[in-house]
Amino acid sequence: MHRLDIPSSLTNLRRLAERFAGTPEEIDRPPKEVLRPEFLAGLKRLDLRARLLVRGVMQGLHRTPRRGFSAEFSDHRTFVQGDDMRFIDWRLYARTDRLFIKCFEAETAQRATVVMDASASMGYRSKGTAELEAPVFSKLGYAVTLAAAFVFLLQRQRDRVGLFCAGGRDGGYYLPPRSPRAHMRRVMESLSAVRAAGDTDIVTALESIAAQDRRRGMIILFSDGLCGRQRLLNAMRHLRHRGHELIFFQIWDPAELDPPIQDGMAFRDPETLARFDPLPPDQYRNRAEEHLQAIRDGCLALPCDYQFLTTETAFDRAILRFLRLRRKHV
Repeated sequence: MHRLDIPSSLTNLRRLAERFAGTPEEIDRPPKEVLRPEFLAGLKRLDLRARLLVRGVMQGLHRTPRRGFSAEFSDHRTFVQGDDMRFIDWRLYARTDRLFIKCFEAETAQRATVVMDASASMGYRSKGTAELEAPVFSKLGYAVTLAAAFVFLLQRQRDRVGLFCAGGRDGGYYLPPRSPRAHMRRVMESLSAVRAAGDTDIVTALESIAAQDRRRGMIILFSDGLCGRQRLLNAMRHLRHRGHELIFFQIWDPAELDPPIQDGMAFRDPETLARFDPLPPDQYRNRAEEHLQAIRDGCLALPCDYQFLTTETAFDRAILRFLRLRRKHV
């Protein structure tokens, strides 16, 4: 198992990636290329995707994405690669010949739980037509890659991270938030093994979290939100009342926004396997727009930080928004 550290140079990054992804030409890309889903989909190892993704985002930032430091000193911790050298305690280094970082009150560990919807609908990936090229990720594959990048970032900030997988071939599981590196590897391995299956209700998963974990923290939800929206919003409101900070990434396939509906075509629900006739295209698009707008308005009213993404959206949009939210709540 490789350490979940960002390589110190592009040379090291290329060597690492070549072992799993092929030629140097595939790896030697500018950051914007790395952030595209079609590039990352070619990498089999999830931890490698997370490294490349975070590296690409950080190369585009002029300021560190780590949480801010207040003026009130709290403690020291050992310096690790990637820390800002401005906060090294050089006087302590002169006495001990070891590097330590000054910790301040704003750098307190936070609890974060990644909630992954692994129901069968998340496994959808459009096959594409002449008008619409197929995306490279299923909704679940896109969500898992994005979640791995967040786990990687949170681990670097010494936060405690947990994982609640709702549904999937394993029927779902819960890893409570912890901070040791071995636990982080377990979270990444669990994300790598997630496969979409079943008709698990994401609302039930959120209700279970509210019942099991009464300590406040951050809940990062990845789902297509294809469920009763009022039940979903009620479950999220319950978590907000318990003091949790909520971030909801709603992920759809591009074809779900404008499906290539043709005469005589029948649809099938991937979770119940029930067959049904589709709505006329205009009526479908209106219904989809109404559903998405209602969820967005409901999230903003909670409040809950909400972002809608499709599986062809470059990952930097979601990660940069996540980093801005982290700064805002420090």
